[in-house]
Amino acid sequence: MQPICLAIDTTFDDTSVAILKGHNDILANLTLSQFKDHEAFGGVVPERASRKHLEVIHPLISESLKQSGLTFQEIDYFAVSHYPGLLGSLLVGVTVAKSLAYSLDKPIIGINHVESHPYACFLSGAELTFPCLHLVVAGGHTLLMHARNHFDYQIVGRSLDDAAGECVDKVAKMFGHPMPGGPVVDGYAMQFSGEDFEFPKPLLKQKGFDFSFSGLKTAMLRFRQQNPDILDQEGPILAAFFKSVCEVLVEKTFSAAESLRLNRISVSGGLAASRKLKEVFTSESLQRGIDLHYPSPGLCTDNAAMVACLASFRFEAGLKDDLNLEAYPNLI
Repeated sequence: MQPICLAIDTTFDDTSVAILKGHNDILANLTLSQFKDHEAFGGVVPERASRKHLEVIHPLISESLKQSGLTFQEIDYFAVSHYPGLLGSLLVGVTVAKSLAYSLDKPIIGINHVESHPYACFLSGAELTFPCLHLVVAGGHTLLMHARNHFDYQIVGRSLDDAAGECVDKVAKMFGHPMPGGPVVDGYAMQFSGEDFEFPKPLLKQKGFDFSFSGLKTAMLRFRQQNPDILDQEGPILAAFFKSVCEVLVEKTFSAAESLRLNRISVSGGLAASRKLKEVFTSESLQRGIDLHYPSPGLCTDNAAMVACLASFRFEAGLKDDLNLEAYPNLI
């Protein structure tokens, strides 16, 4: 019988609990977003996020068991994201997972939240075939990971300042849109060509595969200051801005794949839910003959199912943790 995992993810402002059977049979995957709780503050307030996780984590666990038709005794092991993220938020998930593992005398597995994002592709029907280049475009991280096998990867490119998703949210905020700003910007990118204005493409022509998006954010700030009379053209402006984001992500990713002689790419993380980003990646992969893997939109954003999926391979390999598992805010 395939082992059953209960996974918890509380890395940022989403509380998520999932129950997974084997590697890809999702029995429950519940996520409660807090963005409305932080909307008035213009961003996530760490202390409020931690308190909200505390309020909802146990009801979510109960509901996930109810949906799956299982009891605690039928869970074979627990998994939890223990880095990176907001430390207070992480501690809620880690403490609850350790308490359950201790009280039920079941194994616990700590998971790198960022490493788990590509496993959303597997849950969406793609075969996990290695080697592969993973582009992770999560809210706080933009990473290129050369994965040779499960748990064997090297980060070959990363955001040096603002991540792509963070930049998109901040630019949307300049135009008065609340978090998350991605859906608004993506909507305009699908509606307009992006050819009406020109914005910088940071580090595009420089060697290496690192990313930098803070300059693009600053360019938009200056554009708004210098062109107050055309700000009513919000759609074309934001479409042009997002065109620059997409071009940087596509060019850096495919250049890295070519350099590493890889013919397989995955794209995951919250920004991967963008229809425009998927469109340009799909077009480029077809032209280059590259195998492209994309998760379903519902599994792009933070969720515990992807955490459980990565944990299932670690469990299968005998890679377990103990009750000394700790939370770390940084990507280590």
